[in-house]
Amino acid sequence: MKLSQVFLASTALAASTAFAAVAPHGTMTGLPAEMVQGQVRFVSGGIGLDEARAFRHAERNYPLTLEFADSAKPRDEFTAGVRVVIRDAKGRTVLDTVSSGPFVLAKLPAGRYDIRATQEGKTLERHATVVEAKASHVGFLWPAATKPAG
Repeated sequence: MKLSQVFLASTALAASTAFAAVAPHGTMTGLPAEMVQGQVRFVSGGIGLDEARAFRHAERNYPLTLEFADSAKPRDEFTAGVRVVIRDAKGRTVLDTVSSGPFVLAKLPAGRYDIRATQEGKTLERHATVVEAKASHVGFLWPAATKPAG
């Protein structure tokens, strides 16, 4: 290898290492910063193609993924601003937040959870079981608004 190639390769490696050392959490993966509520670490977002891809890629690092969409023609549409309340098997609220995009990724301990997602006064309920080393994906799809006949 020529000296100039070695220098360029080592410069690129040093620059990428330096960037990784100073980059805030979440920047390298394209995710917003992780938040903490009680003992739950979570991240919310997914607006735009690049961020949605980053969330899809990061799902494997979070035991629970929530995904929100509105039913629409010709295809369903992602939605945001969803109030999410997650309760454990004893009925204790472990997460209460409003999504800043169509995804919420949460690090929860193994167990059974009840999830309520509310958008524009319409609430959907789901249940999820989180087990170690396996990711759970729970989707919420709000039906299309029906217009009154008239």
